[in-house]
Amino acid sequence: MMGKRILVGAALIAFMCALLWLDWKLEELNVPQLPAGPAGRTRLLRGLPLAALVAVLLAAGYLELARLAAAAGTDVFRLTGLAATVLVGTLPFWRQAAAVGPHGEMLTKLLLGGTLMVFFADQVIHHGTKDVIRRIGASLLGVCYLGVCGAIVLGIRLEFGLRAFVFFLVAVKATDIGAYFSGSFFGRHKLLPRLSPGKSWEGLLGGLVAAAACGVGTAAVLNPIFANDGKMVELWLAGALAVALGLFGQMADMCESALKRDAGRKDSGGKLPAFGGVLDVVDSPLLAAPAAYLLLALAR
Repeated sequence: MMGKRILVGAALIAFMCALLWLDWKLEELNVPQLPAGPAGRTRLLRGLPLAALVAVLLAAGYLELARLAAAAGTDVFRLTGLAATVLVGTLPFWRQAAAVGPHGEMLTKLLLGGTLMVFFADQVIHHGTKDVIRRIGASLLGVCYLGVCGAIVLGIRLEFGLRAFVFFLVAVKATDIGAYFSGSFFGRHKLLPRLSPGKSWEGLLGGLVAAAACGVGTAAVLNPIFANDGKMVELWLAGALAVALGLFGQMADMCESALKRDAGRKDSGGKLPAFGGVLDVVDSPLLAAPAAYLLLALAR
């Protein structure tokens, strides 16, 4: 199992590196661009490869969440919920192309409010008054968990630049990897057995050490992390940020474990051999993203 996990993990890392390289290359070449508008200016659409990946992962994640909800005895809106999740999650990308004017900050709120109205309409048309609260509540959980958090992940890339996004991703996933191997070899004391029987305090410590080391290494290689303003980041601060992000990532992993325990499932799906489902891979970046956005903004 460990050997297969290493092989699949290496393939996923290679794919992500290739996609991020493509993202960086397209931005460097200033493509794709919207045609010149009335003011005679073209607009660069940054983050296209990452936005496409986010859309695919959110769609797959929502379907896995729907299966977890069904196993727990609750249905969700499959079509309308999936569409809302992907639309909300990729909104930061589409906002680059939209002339939203002074009301741009209301887009997310309007989209979430409209989603709620669509869910009520879907409920009344197809299900009447049966399980209204549970079905709408579970569907909104999917939209917020995947859509809103996915939008924040994409927002980190668009607001702080690709290098800061790489730093965020490395810190969170290095903690996952370090925790897995440390826990496998040295784990003795269970962390929260009610949520995740396999996690240990030794694994958490090893994961945070890996986060600090990888965070410092990433900052040393990619400095300045904030490419848009050229600010240099002290290595001690990069290490501290990485540890904080890794800790939030582990908390996020526990949140997804709670969903799986409620559904009586070990994994969210079976699409990724030795890892489980898509949610099992993206859970830590998703729920760590709000904290990451705030910490990166404070450190800017």
